[in-house]
Amino acid sequence: MADAVVAELRRRLLAGEYAGGEELRDTDLTLEFGAARPTVRAAVQTLVADGLLERGRGRSARVRSFTAADAVDLYRLRQPIELAAVRLVLQDQPPLDRVQAASDEFTALPDRVSWDKVADADIGFHRAVLAACGAPRLLRTFDEAGAELRLLIAQLRPAYRGAKEIAAEHTGLLSALRSGREGEAVAAWKEHLDSAEHFFLGLIAERDQ
Repeated sequence: MADAVVAELRRRLLAGEYAGGEELRDTDLTLEFGAARPTVRAAVQTLVADGLLERGRGRSARVRSFTAADAVDLYRLRQPIELAAVRLVLQDQPPLDRVQAASDEFTALPDRVSWDKVADADIGFHRAVLAACGAPRLLRTFDEAGAELRLLIAQLRPAYRGAKEIAAEHTGLLSALRSGREGEAVAAWKEHLDSAEHFFLGLIAERDQ
């Protein structure tokens, strides 16, 4: 039962159904899910550990809300990891079958698909590149930040018109990766990540006005 509660709450969080900072009371969740309170508390604690919820001592859980500093911090971690992965892929020329499959799955999404699917596809594409580069520690570091990245994407959905727009950006990244030209690929990746960071910062600033 705890797994089912975790799965549904995670789906809602990554679909952007809860606003950043929104309170999730154990009593309300217990009634909604028809689960015992210890079960709900265990489910909430799992999501706290994943970085999707926050809970102060003796307080109800709240949806993780991102500040501008949080977004900058995530991208300070993300950019060097991904650029290192791109360089390794260009250097070693590993098969890109899984990256292509991730891109194809992203492109196949309907434009108005549930936003959790878009968040999964976005992170899934980048994760496939990390997996292809053959550096397990880079992949592990990326995975540790994955839940927060997915929640950031979910909460800032208004930045995009639909899934197709984001999928097209990633198709371009894959083309740059397949070009075999390191400078071109690194520049495309850096532009993509810089643009995403600045876009998120702008949206956070609008939200906080």
